[in-house]
Amino acid sequence: MDQKLVAAYADLIIEKGINLQRGKNVLILTGPGTYYFARALSKSAYRKGATFVQVLLDDLDVLASRLAAQEEDQLSFNPAYMKALDYELCTEGWSYIRIDATEERLDHAELDQRKNQIYGKAKRKFHEARSRKLMRSQIAWCVCCAPGPLWAKQVLGQQATTEDLMEVLKPILLLDKEDPGLAWEEKKAMLDRRRTYLNEQGIDSLHFKSSKTDLTIGFTDQARFTGGADVMPDGLQFFANLPTEEIFTTPDRMRADGYVTTTKPVSVLDVKTEEVRLVFKDGKVDDYSAREGKEAMDTFFSIDEGTRRLGEVALVDETSPIALSNYIFNSILLDENASCHLALGDGYPTALANGALLSTDEQLHEAGCNTSLMHVDFMIGSKDMDIDATTRGGKTFAVMRKGVFVF
Repeated sequence: MDQKLVAAYADLIIEKGINLQRGKNVLILTGPGTYYFARALSKSAYRKGATFVQVLLDDLDVLASRLAAQEEDQLSFNPAYMKALDYELCTEGWSYIRIDATEERLDHAELDQRKNQIYGKAKRKFHEARSRKLMRSQIAWCVCCAPGPLWAKQVLGQQATTEDLMEVLKPILLLDKEDPGLAWEEKKAMLDRRRTYLNEQGIDSLHFKSSKTDLTIGFTDQARFTGGADVMPDGLQFFANLPTEEIFTTPDRMRADGYVTTTKPVSVLDVKTEEVRLVFKDGKVDDYSAREGKEAMDTFFSIDEGTRRLGEVALVDETSPIALSNYIFNSILLDENASCHLALGDGYPTALANGALLSTDEQLHEAGCNTSLMHVDFMIGSKDMDIDATTRGGKTFAVMRKGVFVF
C-alpha cells in the first residue's frame, strides 16, 4: 500500500480525530490485522508532539481460546494495571483511538456466546469510568478503520486487495482532497447547519415511516442535536468518528412507540445480525425478531434493562459518500454513517442541554437519558424512509423524504 497515503491518513486521525496537543499521551487499541495502522498513528503522534503512545492489542482469536479454556468464574478477571491505565487516561487527559476490528471479526475461532456475555459484561463494568468519560466528551477520542486483506475481500469480492479497498475509502475519508483537514472542516460546517436548524425548531418527536418501519420517538426539552465534531469542556474540538456523516441526539428513554426493522447487518456481541425487527411500547422493546442473529439479540437484551431502551437517534442523508458507494462495509463506523440509525443502550449526556450537570443514573433517567453497559447502533435508514417532526408547539414539518434531508 502507498505509505505516503497511510501516513496522510494517520496524520488526519491525529490532527483532526483526536486533535492531539503537544505533551499529551495517546492510547491506541487495535487488532493484529491493523497493527500497521496503529504503528503509523504512533509515528504521527510522536511527530506531532506526543509524550507517550501506548498500543494495546485486542485479539478475538486469543479471546476464543480463553473462552474455551476457562471456567465462568475466571472470565470476570481483569488485571489491576488496566484499572491504573484507565485512571491515568481519565485523570491526565490522554487521547484514545480505537481501530475498528474489521480484520479480526473475519479471523477468529468460534466464540462461546454464553461465556462471551460473562466476559464482555465484566470487561465493560471494569472500564466503566473510561466509558463515562468518552460518552461525556471529557477526553478526546476517535474511532477509525484501516483496510486489510480479509476485509477487502468481504466488501469487494475475493479478488480484491487492501489497496483496492483503500481506493474506495479515499473519497469517503476525504483523502482525495488537496487538504483533507480543511475538507473535514467544511463537512463539519454542513452538519452544523443541519443540527442548528433542527435545534431551533424545538422538536418534541420524530416519526419514521418506510415499508418496514413505523416508529415515533419522543424527546425532552433538553435534547439537542449534535454531530460533526465534539467539544471537550476546555473547548478542544475533536472528531469522535472519522468518517462521520450524522447528526444525532439523545431521545427520551420512555417515549418510543411502533416498530422498526434494521436495513443493514450489525455485529452484536461479535455475532452478525440481519433484519432485526424491534417493537417498542412506552420506550421499551416489547417484542423482537431477527432473520439472522436472534440468539445474539437474546443475549444482548439480558445484559441489563437499559439494552431495551434507546440511547441515540441519528439522521444520515442517503446521499452521503458512504451511502453512494453502495457497499455494505460490515463495519458499524462506516455503515452507521451511510444510514439513519438508532442505538439501544447508553445515551449521550453531551446531547442534552444540561448534560454536563448529570452524574448519576438517577439524574440521567430524570432527564430522559438512558443508561446501560451497552451502546449498539442499528441502521434503519433506506431510500423509502420519510421522517416528520412535531414541535413542542404542535407544528409538523418534513425532515427527510426518501432518505434525503429536505433542508
